[in-house]
Amino acid sequence: MYVLLWGVRIGRSTDTLKRGPVMPSIVEPDAHGPYAHPGTGHGYDFHDRTVSRHLVHRASVSEVFLTGWQATGPYDFLIGAQWPRLHGFYRLPGDRYHDPVLMAETVRQAGLLIGHAGFGVPRDHHFVMEELGYALGETGLPGLAVTAGPASLMLTVGCEDVRMRHGRLASLRVHAEVTRDGRRIGRGTGQLRVATPASYERLRGPGRQAVAPPRPPAPDDPGLVGRAQPADVVLSPTLRPDTWLLRTDVEHPVLFDHELDHVPGMLVLEAARQAAQRLHHPEPVVPVELVTSFDHYIELDRPCFVRAVRERTQDGRRTPVLVRLTQDGRTAAECRLLTEPVDGPRLPVRRDAFDGRPATPGLLPLAS
Repeated sequence: MYVLLWGVRIGRSTDTLKRGPVMPSIVEPDAHGPYAHPGTGHGYDFHDRTVSRHLVHRASVSEVFLTGWQATGPYDFLIGAQWPRLHGFYRLPGDRYHDPVLMAETVRQAGLLIGHAGFGVPRDHHFVMEELGYALGETGLPGLAVTAGPASLMLTVGCEDVRMRHGRLASLRVHAEVTRDGRRIGRGTGQLRVATPASYERLRGPGRQAVAPPRPPAPDDPGLVGRAQPADVVLSPTLRPDTWLLRTDVEHPVLFDHELDHVPGMLVLEAARQAAQRLHHPEPVVPVELVTSFDHYIELDRPCFVRAVRERTQDGRRTPVLVRLTQDGRTAAECRLLTEPVDGPRLPVRRDAFDGRPATPGLLPLAS
């Protein structure tokens, strides 16, 4: 059972939050480090340039969506972000709206930025994502409308359940309210842990980096999962209409932006989105709410199955979908989505996908 409920801000309990010395607003790096300080002047431009790609664990600068940050308190931050007018991978049919899954990636990057720049986590440490989710605001898809320019966003981020170990950040949960031109368009959350190089090596075992993943199986028909190119399809059909093999193409330029020894979390979200779309075919749908828990690492060299099930609902247009990813006979990740058609009027919210949450993450969550 999740401890996060949308609309209720969980207090910073002294039982779970080790305060100790107050963290600096932004950790000051050395002159040659990657943590460029934004300054605190009133004229600071949150959308002038991207932050260092090292802060958000991206190899390609074009995949960096965060553009500035300031600390408003020891555990609170303002973060600027910008989405391109049309992203090469994260996009919806018709290109009328930005893909909401971009919100999950933006929140993921925000958690990493805060860990490195706000709490001084060294660059060689690993972040383990245990939970990632988002929900669109009252404006719905129209709040994500594609316009003549890029979408400039502001994230108001608060950190909860901050745990320190030996003066270093061990784990935290981030809550982000996302606004565009002053209007709230959504909210996101992420739970992550920090692993030192030594602890990550123990967790993953020796030789995982040397594992060569097999050639990915044949993709499903792109049109059935809302994709235009076969290379962007992450599902491979099986004999069951509600179950697919996960395609892990380590050469994909976005999902595998850099070398990894496991399936990245954003590939899990993409698999869930495509599975939900496959259930709704031929009607194009979009996940307006999505929450994912990661229980175990998904290995690159072993088959992983993706199964999607529609859940009951009283809403004629919004449909909740449960997607489970299993490997070696156990659940590795679980996603709950709330989908609605890409076109047509938006109905009042009658069910929140975050009401029924996956089980509490286990001891070996999927890193991202």
